[in-house]
Amino acid sequence: MNQQVANRLNALAVSAYKVMGSVLLALILLGLLSFLSVQGFFLSNTRWVTPTILSPTDPNVLQLNAQAAQQESERDALQAKQREVANRLQEAVRTLNAEKSFQQRFVVALKGEKSSRDKLARRLSALRQEYLRAGGEIAESNRAYSGLARTRTSALYDAKLMEREAVLTMNHHLAQMAQSNLSLAQETVDLDMRLDILRREREGLTAAENGLGRDDAPEGLTTDTLLLEREYTQSVLAQARAEAQRKSLEKDLQALDDSLRRFNQLLKVVHEAPYLKAVEQNLTVAFVPYENLANAREGTSLYRCALKVIWCREVGVVGPVLEGEVTQQHPIRQYHLRGVMVELQLRDAPSAREELLHLGRPPLML
Repeated sequence: MNQQVANRLNALAVSAYKVMGSVLLALILLGLLSFLSVQGFFLSNTRWVTPTILSPTDPNVLQLNAQAAQQESERDALQAKQREVANRLQEAVRTLNAEKSFQQRFVVALKGEKSSRDKLARRLSALRQEYLRAGGEIAESNRAYSGLARTRTSALYDAKLMEREAVLTMNHHLAQMAQSNLSLAQETVDLDMRLDILRREREGLTAAENGLGRDDAPEGLTTDTLLLEREYTQSVLAQARAEAQRKSLEKDLQALDDSLRRFNQLLKVVHEAPYLKAVEQNLTVAFVPYENLANAREGTSLYRCALKVIWCREVGVVGPVLEGEVTQQHPIRQYHLRGVMVELQLRDAPSAREELLHLGRPPLML
């Protein structure tokens, strides 16, 4: 009896072992089939996206927003420096134009002064000739009158026909006539001195005019014209400094323009990044690999499946593609995919938490 029970128990144990082995083998085969099916699905199917909810507190959003703020701050600093350099450039150009205008006016004024001195010298020379002629006649007349007056006065005084007082009065008049002769001589000397001064001034102006911009020292320079030439030389030096500063500032401004252009391009890329669109509110997007992008056109239907590939229903449509490339890890494999983000317009909010959504139609038409 005991032997029969033992044999029966052994038979039951063997049967149970066989059943368990069959079940385990079936489970292994089912898991392998599921794994191969999933791998085969991702190898052959290009109609899937992975939804994501971007929020303002998302680390990627915060990091990108901070990066954008830093780039904008650096761009604003460059713009401020650009305005400063532009103002300095305008000041250099104004200085350059003012110095050029001064030099042109200086040459014109120098010629005008020279012409004025020439005219005045000719007038004084003509006046001197006239003065010499008239002075000679006056002096000759005075000498003749003085001789005659002295002889007549002496004769009348000796003949007791003229009082002593009258003689003194006549002598006084004769002395005044002599004084007038001296005054005529002094005026002649003054005219000669003025003519000599005008001649030297004219020669100095001519020497300054001929020596502008030259290193040698022309003959005829005077201290006054030398000081005038110094003003011109200082203007030339100021013009050279302004010209050098203008060229340097133009290069600086061009470099700043290039830097700002690069900053603006960088900021454009940053602002068009998908993550920055979620700064103000939550944004439902989906990652689309490049190989799936042809099936993710705007308006394409989206399907959510209960068991990933079966029991599917439509939950929304694909929105516009967001600018900028992103990378994201493959849903089941350990490598990253390159692609873009698209906005999702979902009627079923919980669908945004799914790992996969299908594009266009259910994967198995179920």
